[in-house]
Amino acid sequence: MQGIHCYVAAGLMTLLIPAARPADEPLKISVYAPAETVNRYLNTPEGRQDVVTVLKRFRVSKVYLEGNRGDVWVPVDLLRAVRDDLVSKGIEASGGVGPLPGKTFGVHVTSQRHRWLDYRAEKSQQDVARAFTESAAVFDEMIVDDFYCFDEGTVASRRDLLVRLIDSMMYKPARAVRPSVRLIIKIPQWYDRLQEYGYDPARMTAASDGIWVGAETRNPDTYESGYVQPMEGYVNFRWLASVAGSKIGGAWFDFIDCTAQNYLDQAYQSVLAGARELTLFNLGNLMRGHPGQPLFQAALPKLLELAEKVRGRPASGIAYYKPSSSDGDENLYLMEYLPMVGLPIVPVAKFPSGWPVIFLGSQAAADHDLLASIKRELARGATLVLTPALLRRIDRQAANMAGVTVSPQLQPGMAGGLEVDLSLAVTRAETRVSIPADGKPVPLLTMRKNGRGRILVANVRAFSGDYPKDPEWIFPPEKLGLPELAQPLADALRRDLLKPLKTSLAAPSKVAFYMLSDASVLYNFRNEPVEVKLDGKVIQVPANGLVWRYTQRHK
Repeated sequence: MQGIHCYVAAGLMTLLIPAARPADEPLKISVYAPAETVNRYLNTPEGRQDVVTVLKRFRVSKVYLEGNRGDVWVPVDLLRAVRDDLVSKGIEASGGVGPLPGKTFGVHVTSQRHRWLDYRAEKSQQDVARAFTESAAVFDEMIVDDFYCFDEGTVASRRDLLVRLIDSMMYKPARAVRPSVRLIIKIPQWYDRLQEYGYDPARMTAASDGIWVGAETRNPDTYESGYVQPMEGYVNFRWLASVAGSKIGGAWFDFIDCTAQNYLDQAYQSVLAGARELTLFNLGNLMRGHPGQPLFQAALPKLLELAEKVRGRPASGIAYYKPSSSDGDENLYLMEYLPMVGLPIVPVAKFPSGWPVIFLGSQAAADHDLLASIKRELARGATLVLTPALLRRIDRQAANMAGVTVSPQLQPGMAGGLEVDLSLAVTRAETRVSIPADGKPVPLLTMRKNGRGRILVANVRAFSGDYPKDPEWIFPPEKLGLPELAQPLADALRRDLLKPLKTSLAAPSKVAFYMLSDASVLYNFRNEPVEVKLDGKVIQVPANGLVWRYTQRHK
């Protein structure tokens, strides 16, 4: 498209869409039905017809029918009848298991903080195995809801046990009934704490047939489910896709702690991340209704159009390196905050050799060959962005190369409304951006040339794992300043990170920027329209809207 710029704004339109869809369509809509909702809404032919009528409004072509959730069981005969009825109406049916403790199901972990099974207990293993046995009598495919975690024993032993039980507790009992059964593991959205509670994305991918992604985001202004940023689902899907490769499946989200717009944002971010299937949790919510449903229904034509555009366009931009099962102390969940200031972050689980800009937060310290990789990338001319948290955790040689120093312990502070490390000091680097704190300038971004490349140090931080108010809280425990960063500061922070990508952006915070092959995308999380400059050209981005622009970047 030489010399042509195309803009598409996300709007709303009321449309009832039939469930039938071409096989090659880029986006599939499915629904997960917990056991209680199967018993309540799908237990009669009349009830099933009512459900199908609702599903058609949302273009649903597949339902995951859960056979067990804690003490609630669905009779096998009912599961079979529902499956057959749905299939006769053109809707696929697969199975599901929600491994939650009950009064008679399994053994609850010692702590009451989380409703999780103690998977070390023989009764827990036997009861979950029964659930898979019964479900396999009906379905060729089953998905495990994201309660496959617990907090007993050591962190390493949890991961080892849960990986091992995929075979002995799930596959073996299921394959005794149906040898060809497929098993999907759904991994939740708390990507920087998965390893603490038994999730091991790399090994679980190898042990299963597929990975589903928790793309849930919550209201960023409430503590109820954490101050989760609306980019979390996007970040989690991109990152898990880099772990799972061809085994990556759909994006799963729900209504919990969501405004109507939060709910719709989840759908758009999932599609922008490359999801080919959106799994709506859950059937009960769809039947009862939620303010986000009309927005989602009206947006379906645009979501389908967007999915077609995203397909075949790989993401580029700033690679954020997070090895599987890595700890992100001081930088927990930083990956979802950086895009809120317009940085085109692309999470990756393997070291991103060859990328022009590579962001290395605390998580990268899990890579024992990191220093050698840094030297190699600098030699070829890359720009590396490091955080003080990472410099604290790796060989001092990295700080010397960056021309800065940091203290052995974090010195937390605030500067310009932003959480920073007050110990960051410049030795041989150039301070590119600074902000005052207690009357003294604090470096926010430093730069030093090294070989053919550059090292930037971004003085940003997020959370540490030991939340003082609630150590077992999984999500972001408080608000951070990055999403509220003033535009002059956001523009200055962006400038040096985007320059190697041959692009520029002047925009307020809460406007996300995505680079997809020959396209640039802007998504406005604000409730009012904004004016931005992308590569020097003025663009109007609607409130809560999306703009797609074709570029000449790869021509």
